[in-house]
Amino acid sequence: MESTGNAWKTGVWRGWYWRFDLLTVVAVAVLECIAYYASGGRYSFFFTGELGTLIAVVLVVQRAKEKRSLNGLAVAAVSYLLGFLFQFTLGYAETHAVIAHGEERAFLLQNAMTFVVALLFAWLYGWTTDWSERRRAELAAQRAQKEAETRRAEGDERPRVRIHRKKKRRGRGRRPKS
Repeated sequence: MESTGNAWKTGVWRGWYWRFDLLTVVAVAVLECIAYYASGGRYSFFFTGELGTLIAVVLVVQRAKEKRSLNGLAVAAVSYLLGFLFQFTLGYAETHAVIAHGEERAFLLQNAMTFVVALLFAWLYGWTTDWSERRRAELAAQRAQKEAETRRAEGDERPRVRIHRKKKRRGRGRRPKS
């Protein structure tokens, strides 16, 4: 029960950064709506949804420390599906015009392809970030081992460390004269 209570405080549950994921999706959705209404409908939800999904994935993958790919996939899916929902509700006039001209198949295919690309980007970006951190840690361990070997060869077992001592305080105010 404590782990669940702790998850509410930290926003992380078993590697899922649910609070940050949710806030990122909501922020992207709000920015999509602002861009759509500020432009007077010139920037459709399709294009702002693509950009918002990619930005959300980058933010989440950089923030998450574990399950990066899965957090990125979840954010990409929810963010894109929310943008798709906006296309059919808030941007209905534009979507209705496309469907009325008999281009609904091309419209749905374009949305499906963009959804697949967003999921692929989320997984690939998370995987490459994990790989990069593992590689960086391996190189740091190799460097540390090489430095330790050179110190042992020189005969210096411990690195020299400067010891800082705190100055003793002698009461409040000025030091007494002796």
